[in-house]
Amino acid sequence: MTPDYSLLLPGTNSKVRATVLLHHLHGAMDAGHAGRGLIEHLVDTLPAKTVATFNSDLLIDFRSHRPWLRFEDWHFSDLEMPEIKLDLLSDDNDTNFLVLHGPEPDARWNAFVQTVLDLARTMGVKQIVGVAGMPAGVPHTRPTPVHMHGSNPKSLPQQPRMQGEMTIPAGMDQLLEYTLGEAGFDSLGIIAAVPYYLAEGDYPPAAAAIMQAVVSQTGLALPVGDVEAAATVTLGQINQMVDQASEAKVIVEMLEKNFDEAKPDAIIETKPEPLPTADELGARLEEFLERSDRLSRGLQLKNLDRDFEKNSNSGLSSLRETPYERRDIDPMRPKRRPRHRKDVEED
Repeated sequence: MTPDYSLLLPGTNSKVRATVLLHHLHGAMDAGHAGRGLIEHLVDTLPAKTVATFNSDLLIDFRSHRPWLRFEDWHFSDLEMPEIKLDLLSDDNDTNFLVLHGPEPDARWNAFVQTVLDLARTMGVKQIVGVAGMPAGVPHTRPTPVHMHGSNPKSLPQQPRMQGEMTIPAGMDQLLEYTLGEAGFDSLGIIAAVPYYLAEGDYPPAAAAIMQAVVSQTGLALPVGDVEAAATVTLGQINQMVDQASEAKVIVEMLEKNFDEAKPDAIIETKPEPLPTADELGARLEEFLERSDRLSRGLQLKNLDRDFEKNSNSGLSSLRETPYERRDIDPMRPKRRPRHRKDVEED
């Protein structure tokens, strides 16, 4: 059957070939922006070209995913529309792989999944890998636990047996994993446990842990060093804040105790990596920050993070006040008021 590419804009290059497809579509759960941060880092760092772009007018609700305008010198100088793209990247060994990224579609989910499936088949994809962060009761002072799930149990590493079952609301990444797995692809999901008190900000240790797992499962040669450098700096900042808040120290110590008692049966750790030298760390961090500058679009997003009280005396609150930029800007939209109501109190 001929693939239906009606959801795609003109210019799709279906002749490219790659055996691995990584995906993360933001909008659902992604604690610490682990999945989105990893994908954006790869797209910014490695040689990349767009091979397919989905038609945003058919898939995106622009009031949920508003376009971004750059404003300078009293005029709008640049426009960025929300788009879902399929990019072809080359790793450090010149091996091609695909990356599907952008916002979750707001409509036509079944048609979207079918289009991704058709593209994957046409381009020779064998393995599908989704990535995300998950809030958990783990301390930042321990290695980041990573868990995997997928359509082929034989491809998963040894990990604890899951007790019972649960029913969850699916995001697009989970729907892709299930549907493409049912269609015969080796479909895999990788999740990193992010300390719940740091889940709202960027948490590079989770992105680094996921990247190591992706390397292990796919054989791709990915630039782990930059993210590890950012993780090292982040953990140093968090430790300084914890040292200044006695209540926070108690919380972290309690989580450490629970974590240590759960080993080795309850978690899977990522392999420890040797720490970089001071010069290597500085160079990697500078490069990472330069690449991350594109995300800010000239806006000081960290000054807009109002989710937690700044004057709270809670140690947990002090932990939450992490100086990281917010990547998921949708929650900052003002709440909609009911229309045609004059008795609604002002915020």
